[in-house]
Amino acid sequence: MAVNTRTEYALRALLEIADNPHEAVSAQKICQNQSLPKKYIERLLTNLKTANLIVSSSGVRGGYFLSCNPEDISFLDILTAVQDESLDPTCNLDSRRYCPEGECPLSVFFKTLGDRIECILSEYSLADIYNAWKGEK
Repeated sequence: MAVNTRTEYALRALLEIADNPHEAVSAQKICQNQSLPKKYIERLLTNLKTANLIVSSSGVRGGYFLSCNPEDISFLDILTAVQDESLDPTCNLDSRRYCPEGECPLSVFFKTLGDRIECILSEYSLADIYNAWKGEK
């Protein structure tokens, strides 16, 4: 599974925020430290804020904080916050070539696969990813 740019950049922004737990981290600082485009990051930060993964403060020293402990933010939470489409694997619903009579006989397989993928993605927290990023165990 390839992680798209939206997910990678959101994760890099969250790692910067997690790396500064006692001070607000500005979008500018995230972009400078990670060499990321500011407008793109601002949109992703809005997505993360809407998903209640981060909170913001305004003012000269304003910026972003994690809304909870990194252990409580799963990789699935991050993916869900920034993805435009569903994470569920599915067959091509627009094609009736193999399933012209109605429900696809593979739907049970794809549902089971999707559930297992969600379970795996939920097992990894931002703290796990942060520790790997910092080279810790």
